Amino acid sequence: MKRWLHLWRWWILLGLFWALVAAGLTGYSLQRRDDIIAEELDRLATQTKVVEENLARQLTVIDATLQAIRHDVPNWRGSAVQKLQGIQTLNHMEVAMSASPALLVLDDQGVIALSNRTELIGRDFSARDYFQVPRKSPSARTLYVSPPFLSALDTYVISLTRAMFNAQGQFAGVVSVIMDAHDSHTLLNSVRYSPDIVAMLFHGGGALFIREPPAATMAGVTEALPVDQLSGLMAGNAPLVVTQMAWPSQVQVNLVALRRVAPAALAMDQPLVVAMTRPRKAVLVTWRQNVVSAAAAVFLLAITSALVLSMTQRQRAQKIMESKRLKLATEASQVGIWEFDLITRVYQWDAAMFKLFGLDPKNASPRNDEWIKLLPQADLQRMRAATRDTIHQDKPFDMTFQIRRPDAQVRHMRNRAALYCDDQGVPRRLIGATEDVTRRKQEEADLRVAAVAFESNESMLVTDAQNQVLRVNQAFVRLFGFDVHDMVGQRPSKLKSTRHESSFYQAMWQQLLAQHHWQGEMWNVHQDGHDILCWLCITAVCDDAGAVTHYVANYTDITARKAGEDEARQMAFFDPLTQLPNRRLLQDRLSQAMANARRNGTCLALMYIDLDKFKPVNDSLGHAVGDTLLQSVSQRLLSCLRESDTAARIGGDEFVVLLPTVNMCSDAVDVAKKIHAQLRLAFELTTGQTVHISSSIGVVIFPEHGEDEATLSLHADMAMYNAKAAGRDQVVLYHEGLHS
Repeated sequence: MKRWLHLWRWWILLGLFWALVAAGLTGYSLQRRDDIIAEELDRLATQTKVVEENLARQLTVIDATLQAIRHDVPNWRGSAVQKLQGIQTLNHMEVAMSASPALLVLDDQGVIALSNRTELIGRDFSARDYFQVPRKSPSARTLYVSPPFLSALDTYVISLTRAMFNAQGQFAGVVSVIMDAHDSHTLLNSVRYSPDIVAMLFHGGGALFIREPPAATMAGVTEALPVDQLSGLMAGNAPLVVTQMAWPSQVQVNLVALRRVAPAALAMDQPLVVAMTRPRKAVLVTWRQNVVSAAAAVFLLAITSALVLSMTQRQRAQKIMESKRLKLATEASQVGIWEFDLITRVYQWDAAMFKLFGLDPKNASPRNDEWIKLLPQADLQRMRAATRDTIHQDKPFDMTFQIRRPDAQVRHMRNRAALYCDDQGVPRRLIGATEDVTRRKQEEADLRVAAVAFESNESMLVTDAQNQVLRVNQAFVRLFGFDVHDMVGQRPSKLKSTRHESSFYQAMWQQLLAQHHWQGEMWNVHQDGHDILCWLCITAVCDDAGAVTHYVANYTDITARKAGEDEARQMAFFDPLTQLPNRRLLQDRLSQAMANARRNGTCLALMYIDLDKFKPVNDSLGHAVGDTLLQSVSQRLLSCLRESDTAARIGGDEFVVLLPTVNMCSDAVDVAKKIHAQLRLAFELTTGQTVHISSSIGVVIFPEHGEDEATLSLHADMAMYNAKAAGRDQVVLYHEGLHS
């Protein structure tokens, strides 16, 4: 009992120590997590303050403009000259207010009397909220803020409105500034210091006005702003709210900062609300990694300390030795007797054991463990695993393994052993017997090889476990041209083709060793030197213990079938006339290039090229000449590009060039100009004709001119058509002013 308490006292103390360490680490990690969240919420709140200050300045300027317009409206209601003066004044105000596309003056019936958008004058907007609300509750002091709505210009906007009154104090209409989203988009995007941050601007009623980055949610749709939880913010009692919550339409928890935008001097009937959210999970990525690393370190240290304690106790434990010999066979039966001391790790052999292994007992080391070097690594690992199972689970020890004796003979041995324990049940030694079973193993292996290798009439090759060829069948001889005597004793690498990298063969052998089977396409070499594409199946032949004894390979010639598949692929992805990629392959390469550009933060360029004067050539000289000209055009395109670039034909005389990486916009324009210059040079065709053509080229840059494939292609096509509309024979870089 005392001995048991002495042994376990140290284990209990060690467990208590690591429990305290784990508790302290947990507490620190949780506190650090809370600090990170608090810091991130403070940062989000700071960014909302930046937006609030900018919006407040914009709103103040807009309100001053409304006040000025309201003051001057009576001076513009007289003659046509006065009305024209009012329109001109509104146009001047528009120039100073880039965020306001429309300035409106509505009379008491809701009809637009004056506007910087002359096409709107005379239209009835009495149904608009920004007219109805001031009309129902007129106030000279209130700045009315409308919910987002779809304007007559087909964009989502917000209206800021002041009511007008006549000399008798009666409602006389409204003056309104329509505030679009362009500048606000830029402002919200500028405060997003991380790609996973979402910045939004809401109307006080809960309707979404702007979202960066844009999403499927349309502007003007109520995003279910959590008014119930944040009534203080909406009522004006709290200008800022920071919290953690699952934003509507999302499952994950976000860190949220909401700030009210409502300068007191403006007396707004509804505030604007700035919202910035970031996934809580993204904020805590580094924290989680640190927690996992710290936990792993503590775990490894705990395991290490436990191992050290275990080894120390084993070294201090009393060594009790009791000898027990078990004779399983006699010297005449070629059975050797051995013992293995689990404490000292020393082997004791009789004379028969040394004879079986071909070792000299006079040269044995103190531990007598030279025989370990005679075993393959795999067999050694199996033996150690079987020994552990016998010691810890009392499993019978009975295994067969292979050795290569010092005289180079490869022999198969069978080991059987029993475990001996002391009076306390502690394992002390293994006592066993070994016999040579080489002849029996060879006979069993021959039967297995015969059953596996020659059941098929296809090309077959058999090797031993060391991958030396033992036999091949006649189908193999017919396929590869090597005679049986050419292959026996060699390695299958004699068929190795230079078409495969060394990594291919490494991966094949890794799978073969792990799963005892591999199949796939492989190029091999015929005796005359030409390559043959084969479907190769390799199967490992194992003995009763699962050790590999042979490999059987089956070769099927698929050269002709593969050539047909390649021809079909060529027809599916390449233009048959010019051999350039077609539209399908271009779309695939464009998709990959855009994915790489997004991941690496780089740019790419896309060019749409249309040949000028091609149709007259095709019509006057014939389609054969036209086809020859298109082939010459494709060659000139390729001469202007890098190997990584793509030139594709997508129509009769329409080509597309993809530059997957460009440093700046001017680089793409330079390439386009180079192509344009090349296509202006005379074409000396093989038919003897000399042809002159030109080209119209439209150029776009990702992501500047579009963030998806459809938009980028549309803008490239638009730039190309603008080049043609402007007189052809030129290069046009897309910009927002181009006509669709």
